[in-house]
Amino acid sequence: MENINTSQELFVNIRKSIRLLYEYQKRMQGTMFHIKSVLNLSPAGRIEVNKLFSCAPRLSKDYGETQLSRGNWAWDYLYPMAMEYYLGEKKVNGDDFCLSAIQVTDDGYYKAKQQDLPVDRLDTYTYSSSEDSNSVVLFVMEIKPNDSSWAKRWKRDTMEYNLNKWMIDSRTIIDDITKQGNHFIVMKFSLTDLLSDTSIYNVLCKISEHLQELTGKAII
Repeated sequence: MENINTSQELFVNIRKSIRLLYEYQKRMQGTMFHIKSVLNLSPAGRIEVNKLFSCAPRLSKDYGETQLSRGNWAWDYLYPMAMEYYLGEKKVNGDDFCLSAIQVTDDGYYKAKQQDLPVDRLDTYTYSSSEDSNSVVLFVMEIKPNDSSWAKRWKRDTMEYNLNKWMIDSRTIIDDITKQGNHFIVMKFSLTDLLSDTSIYNVLCKISEHLQELTGKAII
């Protein structure tokens, strides 16, 4: 923790931080539902979520909702560090399209990895500084013919494994082809690009334009 003069000052800052985190996460959830609505992705009304930077707490078999063991990371209880929102699916000119958005609140760990610096997920002092780090969102999508199957990449552990690779990759657009021959695309944006309905729509237009250039299909 930062050097703070008194314990009272310390906990004032913690209370400010937790309230700010709440407001941030509330806004992100609203943003994700807005994107889902603009793109008309199904199913309506809900979004599936994966916690990615660390594992979600284990469900308790006894009294509590979850189980805290000595091996748990504090990150296990801080979901917004890296969260995947599976926004859903839709038909695009006869093909099937699916989309996830991954919210990475602090890329300082990945920045340090990118620079081949010694970094430990459990020691935030080894991350790149907050000032040198960014908050980003990755849009992860796949498009396939009706008779093809989705890639096996749509699993929580595989998504986290790939997130580590995508965050270290310097490209802002990563185009790939699955074993089934489907287009699998990752596009990175700053979270500041999702601060208004207009800027969100501009991001979605950029995604749609790239998808059309690559596959001939547009999602808007």
